[in-house]
Amino acid sequence: MKKIIISCLLTAVLVTAALVIGAGYFIGNYCVHFGLERGTAENPQEPPKAYALLMPPEARHFAKPNYPSENWNIESDDGIYLAASYFKPERRTDKWVIVAHGYGCTQENSYYIAENYLAMGYNVLTPDLRAAGLSGGQYLTLGYKESEDIVLWAQKIAAEHPDAKILLHGVSMGAATVMMAAGKDDLPDNVVAAVEDCGYTSAYDLIAIQLENSFGLPAFPAMNLLNWRCEKKAGFDLREASPIEAVKHARVPILFIHGTKDTLVPPNMAEQLYAAANAPKKEILMVPGAVHAAASQADQQTYFLTIRKFVKPYMNDPNS
Repeated sequence: MKKIIISCLLTAVLVTAALVIGAGYFIGNYCVHFGLERGTAENPQEPPKAYALLMPPEARHFAKPNYPSENWNIESDDGIYLAASYFKPERRTDKWVIVAHGYGCTQENSYYIAENYLAMGYNVLTPDLRAAGLSGGQYLTLGYKESEDIVLWAQKIAAEHPDAKILLHGVSMGAATVMMAAGKDDLPDNVVAAVEDCGYTSAYDLIAIQLENSFGLPAFPAMNLLNWRCEKKAGFDLREASPIEAVKHARVPILFIHGTKDTLVPPNMAEQLYAAANAPKKEILMVPGAVHAAASQADQQTYFLTIRKFVKPYMNDPNS
């Protein structure tokens, strides 16, 4: 009788484990598809469904800066076609900025910030990050592989314009991208500073918070299941998208900006990033009342004046 009971218990455990693993497999796959995979049969460039549900198509288009522009392209280290637009200011200058857009967006979402930099006399590059816009790729990696691509764009500018002084500026996922690029050994010396706007400490931590706040799901085992499928489907571990680790090894000064009313990326993440940063110089600007990714519009004057003052010593330009 005892053997029968033990056998039944073992069978129940194995069946339960199989059900959990099976459910985790399908739930994890769905979450990766919903949150990281772009494209539909009708529109291969459609952003992930998570973004598409939040932002209707008519709200995704922004006016292109009225400056001369060129189409640029490069290939990523893993063979993905990457596209960008290069905008020329009115006067020739060695000042450059690469503006990285956020999750589910395209370079169009960078045009407002690009317009301000152009007015400040910068050359501006607005890339479509991988799996966005005209760039190739099927999966977003929340800043992990995107940061490698930003380094390649900076290397291209440095190769073609050896005297260029390059600023990196990113918003949301673009901010995570910029922070992770700022800590890479192959970042060209031409990159002199970085601005991160409403970036997160890590993709893993951010998603764990959202799962709990939005869906009431505990981090364990939900994050383990999600990360398992993320590695298999999208080719990266969510813990690898970790700006807070990258800023500990930052090679350039970093300006941290965050809105105090950001409900997507908690404002205390900016404080954690600032505290962890081991950059040559660092500052933090908390914009009162600004929601996620809207600090540049909530207080445009303070936002860009703070940037100008922060980067001035590194641009060697009295008009920065």
